Amino acid sequence: MFDGRAFQSWTLVVAGACGLAVVFLGIMVMAEAVIGEGARVTHAGLTLSVAAFLGYVAVAWAIRTHRGPFL
Repeated sequence: MFDGRAFQSWTLVVAGACGLAVVFLGIMVMAEAVIGEGARVTHAGLTLSVAAFLGYVAVAWAIRTHRGPFL
């Protein structure tokens, strides 16, 4: 489905990973505002954001090097 063209440079990969991490952090802050005592950044939100960042980079690395389990 994807090849190396989807992630042409590591600069774009890092920018995409940062964007995804910010989206996940925003979702967690909004969830905290609805469920918790107010909109704030929590440890769980930061953990989920870091996981999203690392997951995006790992998938990009697997696609760029063609070492993924399904490639």
